[in-house]
Amino acid sequence: MQGLVLALGGGGARALAHIGVLEALAEANIPVRAISGTSVGAEVAAFYAAGVSIDEMKRLAGDMDWIDTLRLFTPDFSEGSFSSGKTICKFLKPYLGEKLIEEQAIGFAAVAADIDSGKEVVIDHGRLIDAVRSSMSFPGLVSPARLDGHLLVDGGLVNIVPFDVARHLFGGPVLAIATHAVPGKESLEETISPEWQERLQELLQSSWMQKWPQIGEWLQGFYDDRNKSEVLKNMGLSSVLNRSQMISEDMLMRLREQLAPPDLMLRPKVDDIGLLEFYRGHDAVTAGYQATVQAMPRIIELAE
Repeated sequence: MQGLVLALGGGGARALAHIGVLEALAEANIPVRAISGTSVGAEVAAFYAAGVSIDEMKRLAGDMDWIDTLRLFTPDFSEGSFSSGKTICKFLKPYLGEKLIEEQAIGFAAVAADIDSGKEVVIDHGRLIDAVRSSMSFPGLVSPARLDGHLLVDGGLVNIVPFDVARHLFGGPVLAIATHAVPGKESLEETISPEWQERLQELLQSSWMQKWPQIGEWLQGFYDDRNKSEVLKNMGLSSVLNRSQMISEDMLMRLREQLAPPDLMLRPKVDDIGLLEFYRGHDAVTAGYQATVQAMPRIIELAE
């Protein structure tokens, strides 16, 4: 069977760049026969496998504003996390419903991490919505998911860009797209967008947040992960955790790349988009599209 096998990496809002990648491939009539993903990459992969149109995915990414972003993570402090993930499932259900992985026209797999054993868990059967919910369980932000006897958290902890999983399950050629933050890549002078700063401060100053000051401190870390100079001055708890996870994710990916590299790796320019800046979906999609168009001669070679 002809076509590319895609591996879509995690990275929060940065991973919306995968929609632009899919758009550019479709315009060039490059077929995709299987798709795997981690975290938000798993979400985009599941939408694609379920037959959600690229136009609809672009609309969803473009319509998301900062209020919608906060609604995705409605706080209920369930199972040691900020959010139970119920609102995420509510968002996914109209598109994924009860669809089963094994019944889709193209191959699909998502990666999660077993918080008990520490092992990688590849989800290639069952409901698409369960696979996405499991792979997106970012520690501290979304509670772990229970699936097939496992307690699962975000797949980025073990495999941020699952190109080796894609090749093992579906063969090649494998096109991988990395959208996670790379430690040390940002400059000391980098600052976050004024809109994110303004909206986060509104949230931190809200009446209900005053009752949970420790949560405010934790959310502040998502402010700091965009501002390296600020982190170096005053590292809060979540800043340390976020940046530590960033280091481990990238190091693990590099080790996996040495052992079983993809045929081609794309890195869309999404470094200036914060982990939770989903309202910048249009910017992420554009970055993914541009990176794919620039690499199209090499992609066509792979596809042929």
